[in-house]
Amino acid sequence: MFTLLYNALKLLNRLPGGDSGKTLADFMDGGEIESWAIEALTFLVKSGVVEGSDGCLNPNDTATRAEMAQLFYNLLGR
Repeated sequence: MFTLLYNALKLLNRLPGGDSGKTLADFMDGGEIESWAIEALTFLVKSGVVEGSDGCLNPNDTATRAEMAQLFYNLLGR
């Protein structure tokens, strides 16, 4: 989900700015991210679009509607 969103925003030249000061290392499961998704998650975490939940990104879980709503809220609020 994060990679698809990142690639779409990049293609549209609409990547958000900002710096949350966070990196993947700030999340307990940051090391579980597949290599093909690292660029997207690194950017989305740094820009503050992705905040995680309870110190995790849950890269192997399915996103809920509520999580998607929060993601779009974070993105559109930039």
